[in-house]
Amino acid sequence: MNETAQDALRQVESAAHLYATDDEEIAAFREILSRQHPNDRGTYACAALDRVVTDIALDHRTECDGGPDCRTCAGLREALTIAVASVRAMIADEMTWRRRGPRRWFWSR
Repeated sequence: MNETAQDALRQVESAAHLYATDDEEIAAFREILSRQHPNDRGTYACAALDRVVTDIALDHRTECDGGPDCRTCAGLREALTIAVASVRAMIADEMTWRRRGPRRWFWSR
């Protein structure tokens, strides 16, 4: 694993620990990911994370007027920008893939 990925993992695990995420919850989501096709796991995880960020943003909006001084709104704005871009990219990739036809594996050529 490269240094960037290791650093990201440390940061995410540290934040998860602060919010009392337990190993059972992590194992349950890893089980869901294991049932996905290996090429689709990243897409599934990103979509699930985007959904969670969106839920948090909608909940926060009921508590906040979205003023320029709200750090949570600023963070959610950045996260939602990335979420929209990633979902649009996933849809574009899927549409491109469908036009090409079904996946071909090296053993079926």
